[in-house]
Amino acid sequence: MEKTITPQLLDELLAKAAASPRLRTNFNLHENTDDPVNRLCIAAQTGSVFPIQRHPGKWELVTCLRGKFVSRIYGDKGQVLREYRMGEDVTSLEIPAGTWHSIEVLTPCVFLEVKPGPYAPVAPEDTLNV
Repeated sequence: MEKTITPQLLDELLAKAAASPRLRTNFNLHENTDDPVNRLCIAAQTGSVFPIQRHPGKWELVTCLRGKFVSRIYGDKGQVLREYRMGEDVTSLEIPAGTWHSIEVLTPCVFLEVKPGPYAPVAPEDTLNV
């Protein structure tokens, strides 16, 4: 069966994110976490925290569907190397495998995230605390 992402779905996801303690929620398009390609919509409210992280061996594609956020790319010591203003200057960003990155939510937003599966939680050594 086909799957669609509609304005109504984005509205529902943003409402769920507003009611969530983490101020975000997701909607999986993939059937299960073992899928070879994970595809999901992530809705986030201003104040939701996305820590600096990396995914060894896995690239990540982020496409802004609504709102505005900043995607930052970092060096190994936590220095900001580049910033991308998603929903303004950039619509989609592919992040190479093993690259430190984070998101700062500027306005309530929804983005589509695509990356190789299976799903694996971020390991402690793949989170950068600065």
